[in-house]
Amino acid sequence: MAQGLSYQDDYLVGGPARAWVTPNFRLAEYTRPDGRIRVHRELVAGVQLLRNALGRSVGIVSLMPEGGLGHGRDGRFVWVEAGDPAAVVAAATRLARDGTFEHIEARGPRVYLEMPDPAHLPPLVAENALARAIEVTAAFETSGDPYLQVTGNFDGAGLSFGPIQVNFGTGTLQEMFRRYRARDEAALKRCFGELWDEWQQVMALPSRSRQVAWADALSRGRNKADVDPRWKAALQAVGNTPAFRDETLRYAYDVYGRKLIAALSWLDGVCPIPIGNFRCLAALYDLCVQQGSLDKAHEAIRRRIAAERPSDEFQLTRIAVEERGRKANAAWRADCISRRLCILEREPVEVSDSGRSARRDNPNLYLLRNVPVKQMARYLL
Repeated sequence: MAQGLSYQDDYLVGGPARAWVTPNFRLAEYTRPDGRIRVHRELVAGVQLLRNALGRSVGIVSLMPEGGLGHGRDGRFVWVEAGDPAAVVAAATRLARDGTFEHIEARGPRVYLEMPDPAHLPPLVAENALARAIEVTAAFETSGDPYLQVTGNFDGAGLSFGPIQVNFGTGTLQEMFRRYRARDEAALKRCFGELWDEWQQVMALPSRSRQVAWADALSRGRNKADVDPRWKAALQAVGNTPAFRDETLRYAYDVYGRKLIAALSWLDGVCPIPIGNFRCLAALYDLCVQQGSLDKAHEAIRRRIAAERPSDEFQLTRIAVEERGRKANAAWRADCISRRLCILEREPVEVSDSGRSARRDNPNLYLLRNVPVKQMARYLL
């Protein structure tokens, strides 16, 4: 997503005109009439979040001061149009609760949006931070709305679903759906409709292998990556249900949040540099999802910390993710490390290891705010 773009002190200042800066906006849309580009990456992210919240196109109509608004705020404001300005203001006001915007004002059909002072960006609330981390990690594996992802038996896991790709093979899908049923069985039944009875029979099968075999028969397309349309629609109805989205988030807290706390606790014992920046936490969360823990790299991390004496949380996190990545299967080491560094640096990072190279990118890098997270450890415990 960020390839070819140029930044100075977190301000986007150049790149190819048709380059995507976020999933729905190209650089040309942030270019001023004189050809100059200067817009803070947090504002770019805020406009994309607004577009996500509205679920419709947002037009960038000006980046110039006007009517007493924007003066002395170069690169920190934008004028947009997206239909009913009252609806735009309402959506932007909700985003302002976590510090995305500081000043929102409608002027006729247009809405003025201004971000907070970059030198004093507010911290993220822990729940919001973890939700963002889940979306970033999911974007490495899937595209589109991560809660609507349904994948067939291309990898032997039978059926994979949602932002953390729970599946029959690991037993995580079964556990997730037990939680959904306990949360709201009537809503779950409505999602499946006439398929409900068969779904219940599948969930009651005595072994994971039989559940995988059932899903394999429903898998479609090249490499069995797709799923029978009726079942895909039912599962996407589940993913579209707010209560089940919330339960998915809770499941992620319970499983991967605990792993993240364990990793942070161990690192603190080895090198007492507090890790609280969202970029660092998101990189470590991604590691916990893909590799489980830091355990296999404990000795390598200790040695490197002793040799390099990191002075900040970014250096410490980099050591942790690089050394744990080097303990992966040789075929995936470069991929693991590149993926984590992409999160940490908010741009693709090329990595070579064990004779292989990788340069992972992620369309959701705009979610990675360069701010601390409030009471993350307390929230996850």
